[in-house]
Amino acid sequence: MKLSRINSTIALACLLASSLSLSAQTPGVLYTWGPAGVQDWNRSFGAANTSATLANGGGNLTITETSAAAGASQAFSDGFNTIRDASPLFGLGSAGGLDLTGLSSLQFDMGHNGSGNISVQFYTQASPGSSFIALGSDISVAPGMNTYSLSLAGLTADQIAYMRTIGVNVRDHSGLGNVSWTIGEVRSAGTPLSTRVIADHNGGAADFDGVIANFDAGAIAGGNGGQNNSGMSIVNGALHWTDLGGGPGAAITWGNGTQNSGGSFNARPVDLSNYDYVTVRMKATGADTSLGIQWYMQTGSGFSYQSLNDTLTVDGEYHDLVFPLSSINNRSFVDTDGINLFAHSTDLDIDVDSVVYSMVPEPSSAMLLSLGLLGLRFARKNR
Repeated sequence: MKLSRINSTIALACLLASSLSLSAQTPGVLYTWGPAGVQDWNRSFGAANTSATLANGGGNLTITETSAAAGASQAFSDGFNTIRDASPLFGLGSAGGLDLTGLSSLQFDMGHNGSGNISVQFYTQASPGSSFIALGSDISVAPGMNTYSLSLAGLTADQIAYMRTIGVNVRDHSGLGNVSWTIGEVRSAGTPLSTRVIADHNGGAADFDGVIANFDAGAIAGGNGGQNNSGMSIVNGALHWTDLGGGPGAAITWGNGTQNSGGSFNARPVDLSNYDYVTVRMKATGADTSLGIQWYMQTGSGFSYQSLNDTLTVDGEYHDLVFPLSSINNRSFVDTDGINLFAHSTDLDIDVDSVVYSMVPEPSSAMLLSLGLLGLRFARKNR
């Protein structure tokens, strides 16, 4: 939501009202290895003549080094498309990458049976390009089980939203020989915040926030009918297109829930379980008097389609459409989310200012105006 579209006299009130409007995921356990098996963890790389055996040791991941070059460096990680223990919702190889937007750290409960400390590099391969990034400096891991916390502060927004894999690179410890490692639990940590901005399109002419046409793309004037953003543009900090009349309107999606998305359709699902409402700020301009708007989410590995309906007044003014999400299942695994325009008789100019998930409904411009006027009255009263 853009303060520039609200009277400048209430900018301070708007700022105060939105002071908690930051993006965050829901922290939680990623791996416990309770369901048995190694949950797609593997030996990812290593020095010459290194090897290891991975197994489930009573609900822990055990890594037994078997290297001919005893104690030489090697690395272990989860699978590139697995982000947590397998479950009916999160199958192995189904998720594409871990989104930790807004959280502060990863935590590993781990240790080894060696006779001294061993340096370990914790790392991620992040962004769709799988760039290798160390999670801080090497950490000296002691014998026995301990908790090691890895700050995410050094990652860019693109990287923290798209962690393709996470792992440990065990440095050379030839003086200790081969050892056995145990990883008991891996989890994300941080205080979940109250609001997540999926799109605001306020970064200039190229800031599509990953939006693409999902279906009925032929309704977008100037588009090529494909699952892309052809025919759309960014105008005055909002997503704009002309939706052709005489048939179903276009359905567009913000893909995997990040403003840093490249428009990929099913690259990495997003966890939106922390939020109870989504507010779409948009306007329609044209000869029709109203336009049906369907908010939809496709969740789970089966792309289950779930939707909620509302009506937008066609008057060329921005309106906040607020959709309660309590009836939407599996919001921890959202493949796509977006708006589907109902059929309309004439061509309509559509502008979408923002898409915001929240624990409580986002305040409308009218509410912010009331807060601003109340604040001004309070200020005058206390002069």
